[in-house]
Amino acid sequence: MNSAKFRNSTDPIAPHAERLINYMNTHPDTILGYAKYYGDSKDTQSARMTDIDSNGFIVMAKDANGKEAEVHIRFKNRLKSSEEVRPVLTEMAREAEEALNLPSTLPPNNNTTTRSSSTHTPFNHPHIAIYIGLLGFLYFHYLVIFHPSPPEFVEYVKSTIDPQFFVYILYVILVIHLFETTIVVIVLTLRGEKDILTWLLWITSTLAIGHFWFLWIPKKERKKIH
Repeated sequence: MNSAKFRNSTDPIAPHAERLINYMNTHPDTILGYAKYYGDSKDTQSARMTDIDSNGFIVMAKDANGKEAEVHIRFKNRLKSSEEVRPVLTEMAREAEEALNLPSTLPPNNNTTTRSSSTHTPFNHPHIAIYIGLLGFLYFHYLVIFHPSPPEFVEYVKSTIDPQFFVYILYVILVIHLFETTIVVIVLTLRGEKDILTWLLWITSTLAIGHFWFLWIPKKERKKIH
């Protein structure tokens, strides 16, 4: 992204930049959401867009003390035409509002088609310790249930607790995780999720670990849980 003074004339968004900037600045709440969420500027009190191109846009954010700072926000993918600006900015606004629990604003040029567009639910990997714990859990059950010559401590466990008890635990966990995965499928379908990789990550991770409640936790907040 370049400043307006040095805007690249060959950029596909450049010929429409001033019009887009003027229009977006008539939606100050939407711009404020961009600055707070994508710019991680929680103390921002007001914001206005100053530039936009195919790579992203620049917002001038002002805090409670009147101090201004530029916030550079990049698009996930480089835009190829001005027609892509509206849906991309609309989706970014929705994600910001959901993550920050902000009142819903009317996105740029919002209409029935835009309102029914998909809402992306980004996947956040559980902490590596959870995966390690899962592997240890499965390996222990393998030793107890299937291994013909398990270690001595496993033999002691088998002599104390019927191995069928561990089979029962696995069945119960499988049923619970299948139920949670069904919830994930329903929620992602209702949200109109279209990204195949996101679908695969949510489904496989929920089957293995069962953390479907992350669907309702903003991505930035999930990191605090780990």
